[in-house]
Amino acid sequence: MKWHKYVLPVIVLLVLILFVLYPTLGVLLKSLTLKGQPGLGNYVAVFTQPHLFRTIWGGLLVAGGAATLSTLLGLIVALTVFKTALPLRRLFTAAAVLPMIIPGFVNSLAYIFLFGRNGLITYKLLNLTWDIYSWRSVLILQTLGFTTTTFLLISVVLVGVDSQAEDAARNLGASEWEVLTTVTLPLIRPGLISALLLAFLRSMADFGTPFIVGGKFNTLATASYTQLIGTYNMEMASTLNVILLVFCLGAFWLYSRAQAAGAGVQVQAESGERKALNLSRPVEAAMWAVSLLFSTIIFMLLVSVFLAAFTKHLGGDFTLTLEHFQILPQRGWNSTRNTLLFATVTSVMMSLSGIVIAYLVTRIEFRGRGLLDFLATLPFAIPGTFMGVGYALTFSRPPLVLSGTWAVVVACTVIRELPLGLRAGASVLAQQDRSIEDASANLGASRTTTFLRIIMPLARPALLVSALYAFVSTVKTLGAIIFLITPSNKVLSADVFEATVRGDVGDAAALSMVVVLVAALGVLAIYAVSMREATQTWFRKVLTSRTPA
Repeated sequence: MKWHKYVLPVIVLLVLILFVLYPTLGVLLKSLTLKGQPGLGNYVAVFTQPHLFRTIWGGLLVAGGAATLSTLLGLIVALTVFKTALPLRRLFTAAAVLPMIIPGFVNSLAYIFLFGRNGLITYKLLNLTWDIYSWRSVLILQTLGFTTTTFLLISVVLVGVDSQAEDAARNLGASEWEVLTTVTLPLIRPGLISALLLAFLRSMADFGTPFIVGGKFNTLATASYTQLIGTYNMEMASTLNVILLVFCLGAFWLYSRAQAAGAGVQVQAESGERKALNLSRPVEAAMWAVSLLFSTIIFMLLVSVFLAAFTKHLGGDFTLTLEHFQILPQRGWNSTRNTLLFATVTSVMMSLSGIVIAYLVTRIEFRGRGLLDFLATLPFAIPGTFMGVGYALTFSRPPLVLSGTWAVVVACTVIRELPLGLRAGASVLAQQDRSIEDASANLGASRTTTFLRIIMPLARPALLVSALYAFVSTVKTLGAIIFLITPSNKVLSADVFEATVRGDVGDAAALSMVVVLVAALGVLAIYAVSMREATQTWFRKVLTSRTPA
């Protein structure tokens, strides 16, 4: 019996069953009990009680709106950057990518600084007292935040469009607008659909934004938190998360089909030459104005957090001060240490386990290979609050008690990022010539030796990029671990969230700057690695395959 063919797949499968399937089934079974008795009473209550039904319907409408608007905005910015010769395109690209280092709750905090009751823009400049705590603010912030995702997805397929098809349309007498609408946009349709569905999935799973600026508006994610933390109703919290999971799984299935349909467009990228579209001046002016407005808002959000952190009172007293950073020795250092530790361990474990699972799935024939691939990919579609509730429910009792420990947080973050590691590993293996592995085997090397001495060195640059992505994502994560943290394992994102809820906006801004700094260092590391020639091709292909927050 060969360990790599039987023992290792079984071990990996058991681990995935324990940390993916077991919590999922735990939440499902809990939702089917009412006051300890089996039944469908919770589901009946959800669809018969008006406030709970409004939560579902309102969340769907906002998610659909945010997905549509962010896809449209991402398309406009991508077209401006890659299909025109307009000025400030590098600035627009930076603005579109910048939200990667800004957690959603930091965006919400900045939004309050600018547009709140005492906001710099609404109150100080326009003398308005607009109540921002509503679904409209959730829609605006999610649209701005998810534009990064849609921009990246659309850019990947847009730069892959072969300009020969566009030139053929021009030769047949088509105007530049007709080339855009009848050639370019149809060719990138799978990418647009993928962007729309992924933004919808992320909106449905978003926890921080609706909780901070939603006011009376609730989503399934925030309602489940209220049910668990506010009323200690684990049964209803589980029910709401199961309903949320159903919508997310549906969106993920459609997203997977759209990604498969778009594979052909991306393959053409290697042979085509990208050319700008000579659109009319009014059209280009409109695209440029939208891109400039978007970029201005993004930079304003970041600058407002910076000002709030280094001034006595944003909007009232702009005297420079470091007093808000006094919270760091009291609470921030422990959270910063935990954040760096959890993010580092998560990135290393995710990257290594991802390439191992990818190797098992793509290189070894065994029964259960499809199940292994499915369980390793499933966390991509599982909302963070669902996983957090699942871990809090199942790992607070035998056979495995992890509640209150750092291990439960790391296990949750590793599993959340595992689909990225799997897809990165599969992409690396797909690009490697199997004849090298065959030659190694012919020379008498075992599969283990081949894996360690050939596959791993060749995969190192790409795996480093995916590990850094996992690092940045873990630094920003909140929804998945909000149910798991304790005073001993608290992280920076939770401290920012709690300070914002308390109304200590200066302290929240100071802690946010630390989060942004750590995330920015991770992004700079990603950029440095991705610019290496060995990783550029891989980076373009899997840049947009990361899991939702």
